[in-house]
Amino acid sequence: MNTVYLMRHGETEWNIEKRYQGRLDSPLTPAGKERTRLQKKRIEGIHFSRVYCSPLGRTRATLEIMAPHADRIVMDPRLMEVSLGVLQGKTNDELTPDEKEEQHRFWNDPENCRIPEGESLEALEERIRDFLEDLKQQKGKCLVITHTVIIKMILKVLESRPVSRLWAPPYLHPATILTLDKTLSSPIKEVIYPEENMVRPEHYIA
Repeated sequence: MNTVYLMRHGETEWNIEKRYQGRLDSPLTPAGKERTRLQKKRIEGIHFSRVYCSPLGRTRATLEIMAPHADRIVMDPRLMEVSLGVLQGKTNDELTPDEKEEQHRFWNDPENCRIPEGESLEALEERIRDFLEDLKQQKGKCLVITHTVIIKMILKVLESRPVSRLWAPPYLHPATILTLDKTLSSPIKEVIYPEENMVRPEHYIA
C-alpha cells in the first residue's frame, strides 16, 4: 500500500449550529461544498486503487464533490461516525445537566465516558482495528472519507496512544485531509487544510 489520504467530510449545517450529529445527519453548507471543491483540486490527477467512504449522508455528499479517480469505491459501515446516543441532535444548550456531564467527559476524559444509548469507545476501536487490517492489504493509494472521531481513533490505534489522548492534535476542520505513511507505523506525513489561514485550536470544546 502507498499513501493513504484520510479526509473529514465537509462542513454541515449542524456543524455551524454546534449540534451533535453522530449517526444523524445534516446537509453540507455552501462553505462546506466550496472548501470540499478546494480539496478536490488538490487530489486531481491522483489515481486511487480504492476509495472507502462512510455511508452517512454528509460523507456521501463529500465523496460526490470530490469525484475521485478510483478503481473501486466502497461504502464501508465501519467508517460511520460514533453513535453519540442521547446527545445526538442537540446543542450544548439543549442538554440536561447529566448529559452535559457526559458531554464534558467525552471531550476531556474520554476513557471514562459512557454516553447513554451511545457506542462505547472500546466498541469503536474494535471496528476501526478491523478496518485497518483490511486497509493494510490494499496496494496503491487509498482515499478514506469519514468523520472526526473515526479519524482520531485511527490515529490513536496507529500511534498506540492511550484513549486519554484521543483528541491530540492536529485539529480537524471540516474537509481536512491527512496523508498517512504507507506503512501505517508513523502515520501523519502532511495535514492539508482547505484554507491555509484556518485557526488551529488546541481543543474541540474547552
